Amino acid sequence: MSKKKKKRSSKNLKINARIIITTVVAIIVPIIIIGSFSSLFLIELPSYFNFSSVNTNTFSTLNQIQWSQTINSINATLEGKTNDNEKIKEINGFVKPLESINSYIYIEKNGKMLYSTSESIDIIEQANKIVPTNKSESINYFGQNGLVIVSHTGNTKDNYTLIVTNEDYTVTDTTSHIGLKQFTNLLAGRTGIIVLIIVLIFIIAITIISFITSKTIVKPIKKIANGADEIANGNLDYNIEYDSTNELGQTVKSFNHMRLRLKESLEKQRKSEEERKILIAGIAHDLRTPLTSAKGYAEGLRDGIANTPEKQKKYINTIISSISNTEKILDDLLTISKLELNTYELNPIDIKARDFFDDGAVEIKEWISKYDFDFEYNCNCGDNVYLSLDIDRCIRVIYNIISNSLKYRREDVKGKVTLSINEYDKSVIIEIADNGIGVDNESIKNIFETMYRADKARTRVSDGSGLGLSVCKQIVELHGGSIWATSTVNEGLSIFISLPKKEAQNEQNSNN
Repeated sequence: MSKKKKKRSSKNLKINARIIITTVVAIIVPIIIIGSFSSLFLIELPSYFNFSSVNTNTFSTLNQIQWSQTINSINATLEGKTNDNEKIKEINGFVKPLESINSYIYIEKNGKMLYSTSESIDIIEQANKIVPTNKSESINYFGQNGLVIVSHTGNTKDNYTLIVTNEDYTVTDTTSHIGLKQFTNLLAGRTGIIVLIIVLIFIIAITIISFITSKTIVKPIKKIANGADEIANGNLDYNIEYDSTNELGQTVKSFNHMRLRLKESLEKQRKSEEERKILIAGIAHDLRTPLTSAKGYAEGLRDGIANTPEKQKKYINTIISSISNTEKILDDLLTISKLELNTYELNPIDIKARDFFDDGAVEIKEWISKYDFDFEYNCNCGDNVYLSLDIDRCIRVIYNIISNSLKYRREDVKGKVTLSINEYDKSVIIEIADNGIGVDNESIKNIFETMYRADKARTRVSDGSGLGLSVCKQIVELHGGSIWATSTVNEGLSIFISLPKKEAQNEQNSNN
């Protein structure tokens, strides 16, 4: 079953994308708001600026615009699809204000009268008194002696002629200038209000959008700052909760990872300090035992307690054994120091596995027989299997492991050590098993640590330092191998070593 895809979230938007989106939205939103009201604004624009109705017979720029707007409104009504009665009814709304200021309106449809302010007045004759007029030609005359407007419009079916006259219309020398100034003031004043409204819309929209966007950025930054304060105060368990794939999310993830690494590092440091204290205490204890023994027997020789040759020989052998044990502890310590400082070098050579273990088995049997131990050797390894070994170091590994078998024997059972060699496709596995006291499940995973011993009371210090298996592990790993153990309490311990095989080669090359 495929995993369900994680739902995309706005939190995952990258900061650059957020800034771009914010900028675009801050521009688009006000435009949408203004556009939404543009139709209403355009409808109300003439009345807002007082363009839609003529209210004076005195010429001015505003008055010209008012007449133009009124004529356009009448023409638009004539072009409509309504019947004549509906058109006349609607036109009345436009012409009544004009007629109230002594204007006469005459409308023809296809050469026949559709509407007239007064049928008793010949509007063409009246228009000619003001300015020569031909009703077939459009005219817009604003003069000292009156006003004449002739306009034509129509649709696919009908043609209309609109004639407007007003004999009371006047133009003075200063009217044009004053009218233009009044018109300019009107536009400046009322347009300023519109511009102010537009600016306010932009400011409000940008402020709201910026606030929302900044909140999505500032919030995780505050979480990071709080996390930094918690960690600075030593709270390494504080986890910053912010799940996102953008830059801030990656920063939070890195911050949490850094916290875990710091916690892990401090924990390792603490554990290392504890191990170092245990190591120093263990070494002091392990060195003190053989030195105390050697000192005691040396004082016995000095004070004449050993008054026979046999006692003197026994005392001297005990002193030599104690010094040897001390020397072994110091040698193991030196080896571990070199391994930790990466100054421990191997000198490997390619050698036949069977030859190496066959020779070693003879020496092991002779050695452990002195401790009343039985020895069994099994080698299931081909004649042409080679290993790359530092022979002295590998002998030391085997010696350390078997020394533990000798040390941890069961008192009521005759000791036995079994050495088994088995070949596999890419490795050779060595098993060294004994029938000693074994190791419990809790301790088995720690036996390769420095200074660890399953003998918690350290009652067998004279038989070992607790450093041997740690040295074995590091030497085996330097050879590119691995080491592990299995055990059953009161049945024995088995230690396994896996070493990589070398490519098959002839004996001549191996000897060279």
